Formats: sequence, C-alpha cells, structure tokens
Amino acid sequence: MVRFAMRIFLLPASIVLMDLIILVPIVLSVMTVIEDLLHGKLDEPMEILEGVGVVLIGWGVAIEERPSLREIFHLEGGMNEALEAGIDLICHSSGIGLLIFGLFAEIAVAAVRLPQHVVPTEGFDPVVLCISTVFVVLGLYVLVQHMVRMMIAILWGRVPAPHPH
Repeated sequence: MVRFAMRIFLLPASIVLMDLIILVPIVLSVMTVIEDLLHGKLDEPMEILEGVGVVLIGWGVAIEERPSLREIFHLEGGMNEALEAGIDLICHSSGIGLLIFGLFAEIAVAAVRLPQHVVPTEGFDPVVLCISTVFVVLGLYVLVQHMVRMMIAILWGRVPAPHPH
C-alpha cells in the first residue's frame, strides 16, 4: 500500500500538481508581503515569509530526494528508466534550488527577529524583509522552471537539456 502511494506521489504529473498547489499560495503571499511592506507593516510579512520559506525547504527536500525514494521503494527499472533518471535529475537540481532559496528567505527573517544587540537591523528591517522576499521570488522562478521542464517530460516524453553553465 505504501509502495503504491509512493508510486503515485512520484509520478511526474503528481509532482507538477503539487508544484501548482504550492505555487499559487506563494504568489499570493508575495503579493501580500509587498503590499504590507509598502504600508510599513512588518509582523505579518515576517510570519508569511517564514512560512513560505518552510514550504520551499520542505518541497525542495521532497523532490530533491526523488531518486532516493524511487530506490528505497523499489520503483527503479522498467522500460522508461532513462526518462525517469532524467526526471530525477530535474527534481534534484530544482529541489536544491528551492531548499537554498527557502533557507535564505528564512535566514533574513531570523536576522530581523534576533535581538538588536545581536544583529542590529533596526531601521533596516524592511530592507532585510525585501531581501527575504527576493529569495522567495527566486524560489518561485525555480518552481516555475521545474514545472515547465516536468511538463515537457510528460508531454513529449523527453527531458529538456540542462542549461549551459
């Protein structure tokens, strides 16, 4: 039963659906944070950015570990293994990006929350929260790019070539 659930969860279409379910509230959150920061509010944007950071970190770890989960639940092999390995690579690289940007967003919020004698951000709190928001937006970019690459894999049965360095 658990193996079947993991098989469904690890399907590219399931991952894209989760990407979309995560994407919409994050976009709305960014809009709310920007509006609140423009009106001088800090408490709610900190809560939102911290929560969004956790979501980015959690989803990043989940998709980054797709290859490990396929191995643990014996879902490797089969006639589409080359495609699945390519999808694993997409998930791994996107997952790392989400994890990093989510962590950076949370670090910025934590810097604002620390006592002023530890990290003196007084007067700079809105700037630091804007930086946190930028990290979230970068995470959104990674998420959208991940969705596009996964959709290409689903619709055309091939994995897009990675971007040159």
